[in-house]
Amino acid sequence: MRRALVTSFAAACLACSAVAAAELLTKTFDYKPVDGIQNIQLVVDDVKIQQVVFQVTPGKDGEAPSRVSKNEAVVRVDNEGPSPVVVGVAVVVLDEAGNIVAAGSGATRAGWVAAGSRQPVQMRFPFVSRNFAKARKFTITMEVESKAGSAVPPPEATGQ
Repeated sequence: MRRALVTSFAAACLACSAVAAAELLTKTFDYKPVDGIQNIQLVVDDVKIQQVVFQVTPGKDGEAPSRVSKNEAVVRVDNEGPSPVVVGVAVVVLDEAGNIVAAGSGATRAGWVAAGSRQPVQMRFPFVSRNFAKARKFTITMEVESKAGSAVPPPEATGQ
């Protein structure tokens, strides 16, 4: 019994140590979208974010602000690597003084992003976004975790 417990504990420790830590990258950009679209360069290994689409609903004069904002950002994640990855993204939008005017986070909806594919990450800016018109910069963080043991094996040699 004791031997089985020690063996189980050792196996659990080994499994936990085999899990790769997620890589993280944060970068700040000037907020200058054209028709809501802003091209950027954020790269972790072979995973790239090259586009952020800001979908901002302007407030109407004389209208009371809604309790929950419909503003959001959609980030395009491209996995150009050889193995599936899961990606989390956070966006914080700042005014000229550095105050947060919107914030949200999200992850790839289908779980793992297959090698060679792309997926959108959608994030809402639910409660703090009524001052979005004052946006001057945004900070984006991308967290990437590769699927352990999923590296694509090299193709078999064929020929004469």
